[in-house]
Amino acid sequence: MITTLYGISLQEFMLRVFIACIIGALFGFERKKRGKPAGIKTNMLACSGAAIVGILQIMISNRTGMDPIGDYIKSDTTRLIAPVVSGIGFLGAGVIMRGGDTVKGLTTAATLWLVAILGIGIGTGFYIFIVPAALMILFLSHLVKELETTYIDKRKIKKIILEYEQCEELEGIIKEITKEKEIKIIMNKKISEVDDGEHIVIKKIMHFSLPRYVSSKYFFNIIKKFEGVIDLTRIN
Repeated sequence: MITTLYGISLQEFMLRVFIACIIGALFGFERKKRGKPAGIKTNMLACSGAAIVGILQIMISNRTGMDPIGDYIKSDTTRLIAPVVSGIGFLGAGVIMRGGDTVKGLTTAATLWLVAILGIGIGTGFYIFIVPAALMILFLSHLVKELETTYIDKRKIKKIILEYEQCEELEGIIKEITKEKEIKIIMNKKISEVDDGEHIVIKKIMHFSLPRYVSSKYFFNIIKKFEGVIDLTRIN
């Protein structure tokens, strides 16, 4: 059984790919936790795939050097790696979305590009430096997000009284919009529930914490236009 091929042992090959999977999964978990696209599996595949490309490039280079004509042919060690760096941009472009004056997905696209770079570094054998660098980037990313939330992206609190015919579809739409727009429901209290014979009419008081860039008027108009909504009154 061959355990070493062109200077790379099977154990070393598997170790590098495994480390790439772990690093990619950590970045994917950070994205998934925030409800962003390109989660754990996507980042893990991007990082491990880039790592394999890096390993293959080393093996090809080593094979060329072992060939009798290797003294006359010089192998370009970036030939396979370079397209990964640019090609990952197409994957990142798939998660970027524009809505009105806001652009979503840039951080996720940058994360995919980063994990590919980290994967190349791991694949080419520099994981002793890549692993602590990746952990540092994850820590600083979390720290920056906390600073943005606390000091930069100050949120606004909006309160409404919502009266509607009980409908799981409406409740699902509210949850979907709040998740997409990073809106937090900080109060969802039922005031009354009346069965008029045809429908169950529910009245709730709801408090929302909205990012500064989200228009509360636009958000509430979407809810108000839903067929089952009877009344939506803004408290502030």
